[in-house]
Amino acid sequence: MKTRSEISTPFRVFQYLSFFSMLRNAVYQNHKTRQGAALGAIAAVTVLHGLIHGYSIFLSPLNEQMRLFFGAGTITAITAMKATYLVVYATGNLAVGVLTNRLSARATLAAGMVVNGLAVAGFALIGPDQLPIMHLLWGVAALGGSVYHPIANVLITRLYPNRKGTVLGITGMGAAVGFAFAPLLTGLLSGRLGFGWQQIALLFGVSGAAMGIVAWFFIPGRAAMREHAQRDTPESSAHDRPAALAGSSDGAAGTPRLSTAGGCSAPSGTFLIGMVIAIACLREIAMWSVLDISDFFLTAVLADSTRTGWFLFLLYLPGVFVKPLVGSLSDRVGRAELSAGALLLYGLTFAAAAIAGPRGLAWVYLLMGIGQAATIPSIEAIVADRTTAQNRGLVFGIFVTAGIGLGAVGPLVSGMALDAWGGTVDAFRRWYLVLGALPFAGGLMMVSLRSRLSR
Repeated sequence: MKTRSEISTPFRVFQYLSFFSMLRNAVYQNHKTRQGAALGAIAAVTVLHGLIHGYSIFLSPLNEQMRLFFGAGTITAITAMKATYLVVYATGNLAVGVLTNRLSARATLAAGMVVNGLAVAGFALIGPDQLPIMHLLWGVAALGGSVYHPIANVLITRLYPNRKGTVLGITGMGAAVGFAFAPLLTGLLSGRLGFGWQQIALLFGVSGAAMGIVAWFFIPGRAAMREHAQRDTPESSAHDRPAALAGSSDGAAGTPRLSTAGGCSAPSGTFLIGMVIAIACLREIAMWSVLDISDFFLTAVLADSTRTGWFLFLLYLPGVFVKPLVGSLSDRVGRAELSAGALLLYGLTFAAAAIAGPRGLAWVYLLMGIGQAATIPSIEAIVADRTTAQNRGLVFGIFVTAGIGLGAVGPLVSGMALDAWGGTVDAFRRWYLVLGALPFAGGLMMVSLRSRLSR
């Protein structure tokens, strides 16, 4: 016979789930609270964004610990895992982008987070001779995370059609929190509490899966989104009117197709979007490279592997403030000018890292974070401007797939180059110069496109 506590535990879980369900229904069924409902959805999406990107970085401060655990003799053996993650993540974004208009945002985002979290928790079961299984689990985690960008970006820009830059900046702030605080928390858990990388993975994974379940109650379903669309006027803003990609529904399938708008031909608009995506790819290669090689670089320069979490925190902390600020600012001034300046600054900070001494590296990483963070909402808002609600999911899927797909090359090639050059401090400094040239070139390209993007 079951005890009272055995019966009450599942009953309490049911009560909590019922409470969240009633709260969500009360919010979305009352038109007077639609603004509050939209804010709730933005909050949920922002938290998910932070968790997804936190997963991509939370083990980076322990790369050297992982290398020793698996008995790997090269840097590449560890950075290759991130390459696997990014390749699968990029491919998944494209697939989800194609299906965006047919998927429930609520169910897809929640399920993706649960899958991502459970795969990360599975790291705790890996043995020293199971490095290939780590690649498999990273791939599963990437599949769960890959649903985010095409689904979430379409959701929030539909909720706030005339404030795209602002809301993209807010949800981008979530990513910045994940990027900044995940490695910091890892550093505290491993340094202060003595947790190993597998214990930390279990903690992060279970927490993320639980948040995926909670988010389901606050993200609107299809019916709520249809009601929202009927109550609001069709999206059109000063930035939308010159959209170069005017999507229209192609029959019952709802497949977006290119047409002309604002005096620009579809081929011209496609070229501009392609150039913006290419610029973002240069940034992504540099960004994901520095994320995964920093532990090896800082350990060599500072002779202290416990400080990597702190440096990665400094790298991503500015995004918490910079992303919403730049996103909101981009709704008022030229997005191309903002993104170009940010890319140029980002590139220069890599050069600074190559010449800075141990005492100056913390400031360099902080400035690097400012430049990096400012490029994200400004470039994403450019893409949102030149698409419509119908084709935005597809285009964002292509955008993220191209950026992350090429970004995946960064950690792998970086590891190979550094291994070939002996993994010395001088090797790292030379490679930082190479990486910095990529976003700097992207900034120059954006300057050349400024007049065309402002039409």
